[in-house]
Amino acid sequence: MLVGATSTAAYADYNTGGCRTANGDAGGLDCWVMFWDDGVALGGGDFHAYGERLSAYDSWADGRGVYVGATWWEGSTRHDNGFKLTSGANTSRSLDLGNIPEGTSVTFTSCQTDDGALLNCRTQTARA
Repeated sequence: MLVGATSTAAYADYNTGGCRTANGDAGGLDCWVMFWDDGVALGGGDFHAYGERLSAYDSWADGRGVYVGATWWEGSTRHDNGFKLTSGANTSRSLDLGNIPEGTSVTFTSCQTDDGALLNCRTQTARA
């Protein structure tokens, strides 16, 4: 006799992402990541150069969430900021990163979360 269990939590089979010239910020570069499972968008995150902010969105109540983070340097000072969105389906959140100097490279990371663990992470270089 076989006994087993299945999980309905959606694990991303892949992610897509990229960077593009920022709308409203000529020198800026926006970056985004979207997590997918069997062609269904589960959630994702963005760095927006115009206004210097992070956004995350979670499309499914599947037990998973989304993490977004940004790291940048101003001289010898390293700045890190980010958050985990774990509140469930059709939710979103944004975080104002303050005034990052124009032209500054920003390391943007977005991951799925599961009980605090970061999974399926993707990192890209944006520009404020």
